Amino acid sequence: MGKLYERDWKYSCGRLWTDTAIRGMFSDISSEGKDNIPTDGAVIFAPNHCNTLMDALVILQDHKEATLFGARADIFRKPFVNKLLRFLRIVPLPRARDGASEVLRNHQTMEEVVDCLDHGMKYCMFCEGTHRAMHSLLPLKKGIARIALLANQRFSGRKKVYIVPTGIEYQDYFRPRTPVSIRYGEAIDVTGFVSSRPGAKEGRLYRELLDLLRERISGLITCLPDDESYEGRWSLAKIGNRESAISADRNLITEAAGFERERKAAMLSSWSFSRGSKGFRIIGKVLLGLALSPIILFAAIATAPMWLLSSWIIRGLKDKAFTRTACFGVKFAMTPLMLLIWALVFFMFLPLTIAIVAFFLAILSHRVFYEALERGRVLLSDIRLYFTHKDLKNTYFRLSEKAMTISLTNQTQSI
Repeated sequence: MGKLYERDWKYSCGRLWTDTAIRGMFSDISSEGKDNIPTDGAVIFAPNHCNTLMDALVILQDHKEATLFGARADIFRKPFVNKLLRFLRIVPLPRARDGASEVLRNHQTMEEVVDCLDHGMKYCMFCEGTHRAMHSLLPLKKGIARIALLANQRFSGRKKVYIVPTGIEYQDYFRPRTPVSIRYGEAIDVTGFVSSRPGAKEGRLYRELLDLLRERISGLITCLPDDESYEGRWSLAKIGNRESAISADRNLITEAAGFERERKAAMLSSWSFSRGSKGFRIIGKVLLGLALSPIILFAAIATAPMWLLSSWIIRGLKDKAFTRTACFGVKFAMTPLMLLIWALVFFMFLPLTIAIVAFFLAILSHRVFYEALERGRVLLSDIRLYFTHKDLKNTYFRLSEKAMTISLTNQTQSI
């Protein structure tokens, strides 16, 4: 295999299917702040890491060009896996717990990353070092600062080095067909950062650079304290906004946490509260569901092997953060095979016109099936909330008013 920054038609073809598959996993992927990505130097993306492989794939589909990623070194030990990951433009990042022999490879990896940056390839590094399905931020590891400073040293002023703080925000970490947003913050000019601190020791540069990066990533996501107040604050963030969740007092946080527990116990969706469960809207959704039921049934049958396998894999997962990754992996691997099978069946046994329509529906079946599941879940929640749980409705409106008051107060104080 050639250099990772070199163009590869096999990689380009694989990207077409990968990007299509990942976009089908979400109802919407929005992107903000792309004008913050510099075009006059080497670029390192620094996103939060909350949803395993999905984070990398969401970032990847947002850029046409190949992007280099880092992953923990222990998954590279098998030759076939190592070759596959390198084909996917992923390099190993050894950790101290991987052993001294692996850590010694770190210098080789960093030199390779710097080489790719020098040839115009962007690099994405999840600077928390591990994933966690929470709306918070773990302490940042110094690896990203080390690579940025090494690149800046190698380039010796002929090319600037930038770190672009990146925030990935999922509405839900586990449910399919829910939205996700990507936000790119103001880039950190590492070259300017270093030159403004002449004679500064390496440890100080690491510390100050990571502090600045953490501050900017935190401003791009709903970043909540990781303590006993987390559940209540996240509930308030959904009811109001992240500012009200951060500024709320202990009593309001406790009330919001209680609401969240009762809501989950009653199997009610947050959407049912935020949008309101109006009778005419529920009737309209039920009628639409009945009208589309033949298409939904067809989609369920066409994708049955995939969602049955996904469900079986998910039940055995020790780390539930891999739920969406498992669904994506099954979809990515099985969709071409399933479409081939259905194409043979349809075009062999059905009239041409019907076969074409059926095959087109089969292409959309995975998306249609999971979209129907998600919308059906919310519809059942709307029905339950419409007829019952008046106390929870009142609690929600009370919390909403208090969250709005906090937001207005914060806005007034900032003027």
